[in-house]
Amino acid sequence: MFSEFNINKKDKIYLIAILIFSTILVGYYINFNNSIGISCSDVYVYLLNSLYYTGEQVNITQFVYISPVICFLTSLLFRVGFVDKLAIYLVTGLFAIIGNIGFYLLLKKFFNEELSLTGTILYSSFSLYLVWLANGTLDIPAVAIIIWIALFTIIAVKENPKYYQYVIPLMVIGLYTRYTVILTLPAFFLYYILENGLKIKKEDRKYIKKGLIIAIIIAVVIFLIVFVMGNGRFDAASQMVNGVKGDSGSKSDPAFNPDSSYYLVNYLNFISNSHTVFEANPTLYSPTILSYAILALLIIGTVFWLYDHKNNFNLSKKDIFAIGIILIAIISFNRVTSVITSILAYIGIYLLAKDREYNNGVFMLGWILANAIFLSFDIVKVNRYILPTFPPFIFFVLIAIENIHSHVRINKNIIPIVLIVLFVAQAFAFTATVEPTDKYLSPEEISNYIIDNNPDYENMTIGAYNIRPYSWWLGSNTIGIPSGNQSGIDQSNISYYISNNPLDNLTNFQEIKNINNLYLYKNNNF
Repeated sequence: MFSEFNINKKDKIYLIAILIFSTILVGYYINFNNSIGISCSDVYVYLLNSLYYTGEQVNITQFVYISPVICFLTSLLFRVGFVDKLAIYLVTGLFAIIGNIGFYLLLKKFFNEELSLTGTILYSSFSLYLVWLANGTLDIPAVAIIIWIALFTIIAVKENPKYYQYVIPLMVIGLYTRYTVILTLPAFFLYYILENGLKIKKEDRKYIKKGLIIAIIIAVVIFLIVFVMGNGRFDAASQMVNGVKGDSGSKSDPAFNPDSSYYLVNYLNFISNSHTVFEANPTLYSPTILSYAILALLIIGTVFWLYDHKNNFNLSKKDIFAIGIILIAIISFNRVTSVITSILAYIGIYLLAKDREYNNGVFMLGWILANAIFLSFDIVKVNRYILPTFPPFIFFVLIAIENIHSHVRINKNIIPIVLIVLFVAQAFAFTATVEPTDKYLSPEEISNYIIDNNPDYENMTIGAYNIRPYSWWLGSNTIGIPSGNQSGIDQSNISYYISNNPLDNLTNFQEIKNINNLYLYKNNNF
């Protein structure tokens, strides 16, 4: 099976280096994230889901459909007694390592060993990647699976059709890791059509059919398990539909952002930045010279590429028609659903690229557009959502470097070596850009205060402004009560209430503890 990876002696050395680098990096960021605390409240949902998979009773089951893959793997660590937030850090960190190895193998399909190593280091050292590395969120694991889907797709299409029986089930695993993996799948279908046309090749059918059967079995089994565990709820489909319509959130959502240019204007910050603030979500500010260096390489390389291919742009009627469709797609953006815009863009790109030798680049461009159009259209924007565009973006950076090498008389190892050294340094220096904060440790600390002072806390009912973190730290005896509902809090029979702001109109409760911006109130009748 592995012969299609074409791993030579130099590859083995570089893969070992990537494995060592990635393992050290993941360990470094697990330690960093442990010191910061859980900065994304979604991670509490994944931890509770993982606990639920072990058979424990939890009071939040409506989100059990979210990432069965990550939650199940985390639950295995729980089952052996390692019930800790570090468990999900380890699982998501492992996916990051697997993704880095896969990315090197993917890049080797297009570039030499040195550029493939350079691309892998860039991917694993960009600021946005680092700020979400091994912290329990799903985005980097999802990108890791997308990378392996891309690798298997290329092998299946160009080298060995047996890989269809692996890549199609892997697509299902990817969906059950993070449902937005579906956004990238059209790029793989576009690649197949560009290489083979609209008709499925005879030699492919057997393996595609086998892959579909395995994928359907996996999909149905996981769905039934999650559907039953979720008491008949499975909201993934409705969430995706809302995302297509662009209304997957509301103005009260901390990530509400109708600015469709958000990801584009911040992309330099995502490559390298000098100031990071953990706000509602980690926010990256002030791009460094490394970002501008990558941009400069991309621009210079693109200019050289356009110069080399200037004679290939004699436009036929078909090309003019294709460009017209692409222009319609651009005009349609934010006027129709993201699906319509994406379909128009894909049709235009396909017609323009058909019968030209740019299939790899078109595939990578489709990969970027599939994510960028949908995510920019959606009114809820979080910087980590754009992570799937990193691998194809780096592909174009490496293409640019190749074009620079073909026009500028320079040692071909200089640019890769400089980039590797600088970005390896950034990988470990990035934590110095983070503004110190201990606010994410506060839920754990205030929960520990309750536990330390009440040996029978599990028999109490504890109210909280946000049920997610306290259901994890204190258990299923936690109930959610908005801090603005002071009369409801005052009339309740809870023993404690945890608020995220001071409460002045309580008569039956008194404040007994304050940790950062959290306030603990004790029932006077308790």
